[in-house]
Amino acid sequence: REPANKATNPLNRETDWDSIQAFCDQLNNDLEGPQLATRLLAHKIQSPQEWEAMQTLVVLETCMKSCGERFHSEVGKFRFLNELIKVVSPKGELLYT
Repeated sequence: REPANKATNPLNRETDWDSIQAFCDQLNNDLEGPQLATRLLAHKIQSPQEWEAMQTLVVLETCMKSCGERFHSEVGKFRFLNELIKVVSPKGELLYT
């Protein structure tokens, strides 16, 4: 979790690519990495601090490009997708159950 917190820290002045890569490496090397990563990313994407949420989207994009099938499988599950829907839905309501 440490690389994720560093990569999405709202005090960062710019994108911390080293921490993002460390986060991707960590989730690829941990058996439960994809499940833990998607929970953490879903939470941080909903941050009221816009810069933290934006950095988290960059982390998500990077993971989608470099973390492989196990991560893609977790991102495609309703649990994660419903969390993203809360961000774009007018009242944060779930569309799928």
